[in-house]
Parts: sequence; C-alpha cells; structure tokens
Amino acid sequence: MSSIGEASGSGSGGGASGSYIPGSATPSSLTSPLQKTKSRHVQLVEASGAALRERQWSTGGPGRPRPSPMVRSPSAYSARSAYSAYSRAQYTSSGARTPIDPHSPRASISTFHLQHLLESLEMDQYDTFGVEELRDGFFDATFYRSTAQQGGEDGGSSDDEDGGFFGVDPGKHFRSTVHTQIEDCGYFFTTAFRSRSGIRLMKACLGYFIAYVFCLIPQIQSVLGKHSYWVPIAALFNHAGRTVGAQIDGTVGCMLGGAFGLGFGCLALEAASATAASRSAYGGVLAAFLIPIIALLSWVRCSLLRFYQGIIAAGIALMFLCLVETDDIPREGSLTRPIVREFAVPWLVGLGISLVVNLCLYPEAGSRVIATALHDSMESALRALVLPRTYSLEIHSNMSKQLVNLSDAVRDMRNEATITALEPADVEQLRNLLQSVIRQIMAIKPETSLFDHESCQPPSTPSGVDNPHDVIINIHSGDSVDVASIDGESTYETPLEVVRQTMAEPARNLVTTMAAMLRCCDNALMRIAGLADLFDHEELFDVELSREELKSAIDAFDRADAILIEHPSLPSSYSTHADLVELFLFINPLRQAAGAIDSLADRVLQMSRDPKARRKRIFLPSYPFWKAIYRTNPQVRHDRGGVSAGYYFRIKGEINSIMGKIHARAYHPDPDGGPADEGMWRKQAGIDGTADGDTLRYRTWKILHRLQQFETKFAVKVVLVTATLSAPAWLRQSSDWWRAHDSWWAVIAAWLMMHPRVGGNAQDLLTRTIATVVGAAWGGFAYGAGSAAGPGGRPYVLAAFAFVFMIPAVFRFMLSSHPRSGLMTCLSFTIVSLTAHNQPEAGQSAAEVASLLGIGLVIGVVAAVAVNWVVWPFVARHELRKSLSDMLLNLGIAYRGVVARLVSFTFYLTVACAH
Repeated sequence: MSSIGEASGSGSGGGASGSYIPGSATPSSLTSPLQKTKSRHVQLVEASGAALRERQWSTGGPGRPRPSPMVRSPSAYSARSAYSAYSRAQYTSSGARTPIDPHSPRASISTFHLQHLLESLEMDQYDTFGVEELRDGFFDATFYRSTAQQGGEDGGSSDDEDGGFFGVDPGKHFRSTVHTQIEDCGYFFTTAFRSRSGIRLMKACLGYFIAYVFCLIPQIQSVLGKHSYWVPIAALFNHAGRTVGAQIDGTVGCMLGGAFGLGFGCLALEAASATAASRSAYGGVLAAFLIPIIALLSWVRCSLLRFYQGIIAAGIALMFLCLVETDDIPREGSLTRPIVREFAVPWLVGLGISLVVNLCLYPEAGSRVIATALHDSMESALRALVLPRTYSLEIHSNMSKQLVNLSDAVRDMRNEATITALEPADVEQLRNLLQSVIRQIMAIKPETSLFDHESCQPPSTPSGVDNPHDVIINIHSGDSVDVASIDGESTYETPLEVVRQTMAEPARNLVTTMAAMLRCCDNALMRIAGLADLFDHEELFDVELSREELKSAIDAFDRADAILIEHPSLPSSYSTHADLVELFLFINPLRQAAGAIDSLADRVLQMSRDPKARRKRIFLPSYPFWKAIYRTNPQVRHDRGGVSAGYYFRIKGEINSIMGKIHARAYHPDPDGGPADEGMWRKQAGIDGTADGDTLRYRTWKILHRLQQFETKFAVKVVLVTATLSAPAWLRQSSDWWRAHDSWWAVIAAWLMMHPRVGGNAQDLLTRTIATVVGAAWGGFAYGAGSAAGPGGRPYVLAAFAFVFMIPAVFRFMLSSHPRSGLMTCLSFTIVSLTAHNQPEAGQSAAEVASLLGIGLVIGVVAAVAVNWVVWPFVARHELRKSLSDMLLNLGIAYRGVVARLVSFTFYLTVACAH
C-alpha cells in the first residue's frame, strides 16, 4: 500500500523556492504512465527515485524560464500533462501556496488551464500584497486557442528574421505591396464578374451612366441648366445597388433632405437681399444662417443614423445656395438666375433614374439577404460538425461572425420594407434558435479520442482482476491530502475504454443525424425563400423524417449515457483522469447541441406546414421607432465609412446602458430568500420618477452632459472647417476668383469627408488625395480627347471615358473597404468632365479646368482629414484603454451581483438547516 505524493520546487536564478511536502513518496512502481509522458513544454524529472520535482521548460535552462507568451502550447490544453500540472501546482511561482486539492471532485478542467497559464508568469516582478484568488473549480471558463498559436511551432517568426535595416527588408516589403495589389485586382474581377455582387455593381454603374448621358444630350442639358452634374451625383449618392426597401427609403430621405436645405437656403437668400444694409453685409447674414444649421445637421448626422442620407442632401443643398454666385446679391439686389431650380430639378432626376433602375433590373426585395444569412449560419455549423478534427480558428471565428451577421440581417429586415415569404416574426425565432445551435456547437471540443477504439477490440481483463469492472482502490491518508489511485498502470486505461465502448457509436450516430438535420432545415428554408441556387434540387429532404431519426439518435445517446453514469468502473473522482474529463467535455456539449438542433427542426417543420409560407408578401418596417432612428441599412453603413468603428461604439453603448441599469439596482432579499420587489429597488435606485433622479437639477445635468459627447465635438469640427473654407465666398476681395474657379466644391468635399468616429490618418489622407487627383486627371483627359474629336463627337468620347473609368471607381465606392476614397474618385471625374463640357465658352483648357477644380477638391479633403486628425481625434489606444476600464467595471458589477446572491442563498440555507 503506497500513496502518490506531490512536491514542488523551482530552479535557481532568482526564482521563488519551493518546499518539500512531508510524507510524499512516489515509488517508481506506482508511477502512472501519464507521469512518464514528456511533452514539448513539460518535462518530469525523477530524482533519487522518490520525489517528483519541478518541470523545466524546453526553451529554458535549469533556472527560471525566459519571458514567453502567456500560452505557448500549440493546443488549447494538453490533456496528457494534466496530472503533471496538478502535481506542480502546489506552489505558484510567487512562492504563495495554492491549496488546491488535485483529488477533489470540485477541481475542474478550467483549473488545469489556470495553473498552466500561471506557471509561465514572472510573478515576483508583481506586488500581489499576498492576495490570491482561488477558484477551486467554481466559475469555470472556456479557454480558446489564440490566433498566434495557429502558426508554426513557435507561434511565428522572430522580429529580426527578415533581415535588412532595422529588421525590415525593403525588397520583401515591395514584393508584398505588389502582391497585395495583384490580389486586389483579382478580387475586383472575381466580385464584378463571378458573384452576385456584380449585379449590384452593374445596377449602380448603369444608373450612373444613364444619368451621365442625360447631361451630354444638348436638349436635356439645356433644361437641366448649368449645374446639370447634380444628376449623376444624385444617382451616385443614392446608387441603385441596394435592396428595394433601402432604395425607396434613400430616395424619400434625399428628397426631404434636399427640400429642407433648399428651404433654409432660400430663407437665407431672402434675408440677405431684403434691405440695403443686409445686402452690404450679405456674407454675415448667410453665415448666420449656414453655420448654426450646419451644426445642427452635423449633430443629427452622427446621432440619428437613419437620417444620414437626408442630412447629407440637406447640407449639400444649403451650401449650394449659400455659396454659389452669392456675389450677385450686393450688385443686383438678388440672385439673377433661378439657382434653386438648377439644383432641385437635376437632383430629382438623378434620384428618379436610380429608383427606376433599381426596381426594373433584378430587383432585390430583401428575401435573399436574410435567406443568405440563414444559409451561411447553417453552413458554418455544418463545417464545425465534422468531428473529430483538429481545432480550427477559422471555423470558430466564422461561427462567431455568423452570430453577429445573423442578428444584423434580422434587424435590417425589420428596419425596411421587404417582399418575402419569410415572415419577420418567424425569422426572429429562427435567429434565436440558430444562434443557440451555433453556441452549443462552439462549446464542443473537436479534438477528442472518443472514436479511437473504432478499429480496436475491447480491452482484455487485467491480470489479478476476476471481473473487468472490479477495480482495486488503495487509500492512504498522508499528512497533506488523502490520495486515491487505481491500482496498476493498465487499470488507468479501463475507464477510458469503458467510455469509448459505451458512447462512441451513439455519439457517431448523433453527429451524423445532427448534420443531416441541419442540411434538411437549410434546404427547407431555402425552398420557402425561393432561392433555387442555395439548395440541392436533386436530393430530396424530408424534415419530419429527419427529425424522427434525430430523436431516435438522441434517445439512444441518452440510454448509453445513463448506462455510463452508473458504470462501476468509472472512478469516484476525475481529478487524476484528465483524459476522462476531455471525453466528457466532448460528450455533454454534443448532447446539448443535439437538443438545440431538435428545437430548430421543430420550428422549421411548423413553417413548412404553414400554407402561407409559399406566398411572398409585403412586410412594412416593424423595428421599434426609437431603435430604428439609430440604425440604417447595410449599404449606407458601408458608404458612409467606419463600419467596424460603428459596430464597436454601438455595441459598447448598449453594454454600458445595460450595465448602468444593473449597477443602479440595490439587492434587498425578502424574508423568503428571494429577490426584493421590483418597485422597491426601482424606487431606491431613483429610476421610477419619484426619487432625486427626476429633479430639474438632475435633468439639466443630464442634458448638459449629453452635449459633451462626440456629437457636439463633431458639430464643432464641421463648423470650424465650413466657416474657414466658406469665408472667401463672402469677402469682396476673393469673391471673383471663388466664383470663377467653383471653389465652393472644397466645402462640399469637406462635408462629405468628415466623419464623427474615424476621421482618418496619414494613409487615408494620402489615399483620398491620390484618388481625387486621379479622378480629376481622368476627367480633364476625357474632355481634352472629346475636344479633339470636335463638338459633334465630344459627347460620345466623354461617355466612353465615363464607361471605362466608372466601373472600377464605383466598385471602390460601393464594394471595397475604402468607400470614401472611391466616392471622391467618382465625384472629381464627374465634376471636372461635366463642368468643362457645360461651359465651353469659358475658354479654359482641359488641363486648367482639371487642375483648378482638382485643387479645390483636394483642399476640402485635406481640411476634413486634418481637422478630424488634430481636433478631438479618434485614437485607437485611448479607446482601448477606456474600453478595458469599462470592461473591468462591468465585470465587477456582474461579480458583485453573483456574490450577493450566493452569500444570501448560503445564509438562508444555513438558517434553514439550523432550524
């Protein structure tokens, strides 16, 4: 009769020293095969045939290991070194003892992970004040493999591997840049000609091209007026590459926004030309109207995202009336030309062209978007159900991405009008069920040895044991802990083989039927949605039959699990059986995932039996109004730029709002041990309108505090840029060259390029400047080539140049990750080419027109980026620091609630037991 004891120590080199635990002897005859295992990072050393000493890192010497990343193992957890990790975990590297009993049934696999991570820390460089948190198996967490561990054996190359000056190889950097550009070109051709995004691109380009051709026809151009380029600009800003609901929403918003801007612009012009005094100071009057209204529009623009398109249109219309040809006011007493008509008519024509193209050419009413989101989610779940397999960060990240995409697709569907057979209420239920399925599948550990025995025979009976289910347990009471071990080396494999023989076949059948059920649900939903390209026409799927097969597999799995739980060969404690824990970490989540898939199948079966499911119907927006005004459709989110930052701030705001409500709650248990009445804590928290939180002083503070947020800062920045760039239009000394060179385009370019969240950096400034110059140069070159062809051939040459250039330019605007530089490319080409075409009597050459207008646009771009960059800039590291602080605060709030309820429950349970 012997026992397995533990000792822990550390090497020299300034590290903490451990102490020998009395009564801990480990005879070599009782050493488990698990203790003899040598992994790449953990090595067990037996000294004097008696004590188990501290492991040494393979990368370090006999002393303390060198600083290394937090997790160095290429797998999330090495089950083979679990027992060894616990043997070494009696002392942390800081020297403070961690009294975790490795044989306690409360010890869990998360504690293995925690100890594995703690041992790689240089704890003596931190002052812990003698405080240490011991979870001892409670509040288990799931640890996933990091991205850095997916590389080679060392997790990546060293910093100086590239060579070159300061570790950077210029040749390699150049080759990488060229390779990136080639990949971008390949992505353009693939997206434009081999995917459904090419249809959206074709619709947007066609709408723009038709609007551009309208400006080249002399009869139509004479009706549209001198500023006919507003037709293609409007067709570009609300391009036709959207869903029908988003297109109608954008058209109405641009019309109302343009009317709002024109209304206040006309009011400003009337006030400036009303009296002789106002005419002499017309610049001050126009500025008094323009600046406060632009500030208000800027605040609403970044606060109520639903009105983004209308706000942009209102700002453009207001700036156009307040800046274009306003020097006629002191000379003529008013504007001599119908300036309002020259903006309103082309703007409406451009919006109408985009709307007609969107409705007549491959209209997408919203059904494909939500159906594709459902299909992609099920495809990600099916890829994850290929079990067993090695852990794949790509598969795991894809499932996490689908969780977010599915929620966004459902919100977008409810936020606009759709024509589909999928009812929004049903889609919302499918979203919840499918997200539950994905979460349960993400909890499954794909690397499992459960199926290793499929080609092996059942294990033979160990010698000295009459019954294979009889296990001799030797118990020894030592000075430190009570140790229980299974006698003999070969008996350790017996529980593993019991689990494998019992659960392998039911688990395999369950995985197969789960995958078949998901494919069947996917096929049924795609048939209901009417997407013929997303389901298999040759293979027939019966939802009801597949669900019966899944239920049979679940029942068989449950019966096997019940037999396994009562099996006498299983040990009473799993702390020394890390491989068994790994098997159960695969088995239990698998059963939960099967239940989630069964619930999903039940809902899909109900939908397939509904006679209304085959008919497409019109569904009006059903998203709550106070949520809808803060959300816009996906294409507008892309076109305005900063999608990632927008997601981050939106989610962060929602979390802070929820945690603020939780933080305001005061937990007061009632005498029965349950939570207090809701009205009580609402009154104490001051959120029921009866406490101090509803006073005038508090409401005033809340409004003033709200005005200090980023919306007000953005409004100040826009006013600063607008007032600075608009000043030459209202001064007599500069009004002539301002009007001659159409310098007001600098103000509109800055209005379009300003962003409330991500203003840009040096790379963005360079990219947008180059894009603007390229567009202006191509527009000047097109006009020069058209002039060489003569007045009769100029429209055809301009149309040909526009057709060739605008396909990649519109692609960059609406499909790439750089929408604002693409927008400036399209605008600069349109403005330069059509301005030169509409004013041939000005006598300016193509190079002169392109350079002057291009300089004005570049000034607007540079001013927008520079002000965003300098005044209250968006700094990622600052946002990270504040977000980490908020996260720690939220964790503290959540932990406080858990502890409060746990202590309260323990107290009342103690009282009840005492009575």
